[in-house]
Amino acid sequence: MRRTTIMLLATALTSAAAFTASAPGTAAQVSGGGAAAERTGPGGEHPHWLHRLRGELAKFKNPKVAERHGYKRTDVCAQYPYRGADGRLLGGMGYHYVNHRLVADPRLEPLRPEVLVYVPDGRGGRVLGAAEYFKVDRDQRLATADDRPRLFGQDFQGPMEPHEHGMPIHYELHVWLFKHNPKGLFEPWNPKVTCPRA
Repeated sequence: MRRTTIMLLATALTSAAAFTASAPGTAAQVSGGGAAAERTGPGGEHPHWLHRLRGELAKFKNPKVAERHGYKRTDVCAQYPYRGADGRLLGGMGYHYVNHRLVADPRLEPLRPEVLVYVPDGRGGRVLGAAEYFKVDRDQRLATADDRPRLFGQDFQGPMEPHEHGMPIHYELHVWLFKHNPKGLFEPWNPKVTCPRA
């Protein structure tokens, strides 16, 4: 009985450690990453960490809840600017709700993404599509990437130029938790996302 209790406690601590933030300036590591991070099991199930992350962030499905937690609403919908050879749009992201307090914090915490991405629902509303993790580049130089973060076994994209005035050079990683992305869980642009016409 005592041995079973110790084993259960060790398992619980290991699971909790998988979502614990790392020291400032380093990327948190989550178990279940690597090349297998996006694979599903024989029954089509997703890795354990993906289920847990989706469950923890489900409270933000309502954009109003995200706003109450410090995520700033925007009315700018990000759409890929170019079309394919067939003239079709190549995808979009949606509306990026940024939590500036989390952006200013150098730590990366899986349960506290710096950005939440809402996609148009086709009826004038917005639904949660993805979490985006954002880290400011340390030296603000596009030519160096010695501080590239890593999360869920994935290297962040970047360093990237600012997407808008006032944004720093940065790294980012999208995780499409709530809207299927046929290009992949960590791909930034989702061909299933289309922004409303202006």
